[in-house]
Amino acid sequence: MPEFEASKIRNFAIVGHGSSGKTILAESMLACSGVINRLGTIVDGNTVSDYHEDEQQHQISIHTTPMFAEWYSCKLNILDAPGYADFIGETLSALTVTDFVVLTVHGAHGIELGTEQTWDRIAENGIPTIAVINVLDSENVKFDQILTDLSERFGKRFFPITMPVNAGPGFDGIIDVLNHKLLRYQTDGNGSFKSEELPSEAQVRVNELYQQLMENVAESDDKLLEKFFDEGSLSEEAMREGLHHAIQNQVFIPLFCTAATKNNGAVRVMAFM
Repeated sequence: MPEFEASKIRNFAIVGHGSSGKTILAESMLACSGVINRLGTIVDGNTVSDYHEDEQQHQISIHTTPMFAEWYSCKLNILDAPGYADFIGETLSALTVTDFVVLTVHGAHGIELGTEQTWDRIAENGIPTIAVINVLDSENVKFDQILTDLSERFGKRFFPITMPVNAGPGFDGIIDVLNHKLLRYQTDGNGSFKSEELPSEAQVRVNELYQQLMENVAESDDKLLEKFFDEGSLSEEAMREGLHHAIQNQVFIPLFCTAATKNNGAVRVMAFM
């Protein structure tokens, strides 16, 4: 195994309410990085994380499972934590050893008890957070409403780095706000996608969001803020440098959309780490 500098190691826990897709999101990350060659499923009981017989029988995570992957010269140390209240102790233990968390929310169910319990601990400990609205290939998805609810309930700015185009059972399109592109995903679980031009009806909103993103990044650093005021924008290089600082200081919480069972969207989450 290659050795990694400390700056190239990412220690994080995937947390949230039970059945919000944490285990399958971790599975998608392992597949994207080549650790596994196909996605396991909860129903089949063959995911890397839920290896214990009790977990496979009940189809829920009971223990926090450590995994790792290599991604673009970085080592990802992943903790898949349980979501149900009976096993909250496992989740709390995971939060004590992570540099940041990935908070998952079900795309149809929205904020649930496990979301609130986990967020309380995250906030108490000031842990940097990335949010994911998952399971966007289910019925009755409400992405925009959940995005609003997260900011109103938790008092933080949750900012959509990616947004769904056609959320629901046929979900395969994700708008990448940072790169002004539409990502059209395969639905066979391999995580591959093609980059397309934005549809005309999305152009205005994406431009507005990108402007807001620049402002959020600028607010994280006095030098960037001065540069933003002087020039009215930030270069791509300045954006990359500022995003990490903004996340660490929780100036805003980046939010992504995924359908982990189809491995749609996990790559963009990993690229942000």
